[in-house]
Amino acid sequence: MNSSKEPAAERRMGPEGSDNWHAMLDGAEAILREEGHAALTSRRVAERIGVKQRLVYYYFRTMDDLIISLFRRMAMRELARLEEAAVQPHPLRTLWDISLNSTDSRLIAEFMALANRIEGLRREVIHFIEASREVEVGVLTKALQRAPQISNMGPTGLTVTITSLALLLSRERQLGVSSGHQEIIGALGALLDQLEPLKA
Repeated sequence: MNSSKEPAAERRMGPEGSDNWHAMLDGAEAILREEGHAALTSRRVAERIGVKQRLVYYYFRTMDDLIISLFRRMAMRELARLEEAAVQPHPLRTLWDISLNSTDSRLIAEFMALANRIEGLRREVIHFIEASREVEVGVLTKALQRAPQISNMGPTGLTVTITSLALLLSRERQLGVSSGHQEIIGALGALLDQLEPLKA
């Protein structure tokens, strides 16, 4: 008699990328944005999209897996937008507009809080930051080659400064704070005029 234990059968999971899979991530994203990560449970996701709670665990083994999938989907979409912006006629201006006007600082704050306890999410966040920064640094490197006298800060440092400013302005704007925003936007606009002049 063989006393060795057979490995447990891998339980069947719902297909990634299916309509239900996307619907659950859409529901989770809405909850995260509107109510915060404390409200993000399998029951709330199921209620949000009108399915049984157990169906959530047919598509995701754990809620951590759902959260990681949600971030990965958002990161892939955002990275595609940045890569598309990088080949536009005025890539710096396009990237600045995305950072300033399309960034959801509430979602970023929620994911950063969750990344402190979900190791898989932490890795995804790091990967996205590094990948998106690579795109932005590439654009700024080319701009600074055309106008090296503009800044004594390298392209990486300038990228971090500009994207951090955009995130700060976005967060404060969503809170209702606007003091000093026009001055910063004006200063960055003047920098863009030198790095990436608009053709007459």
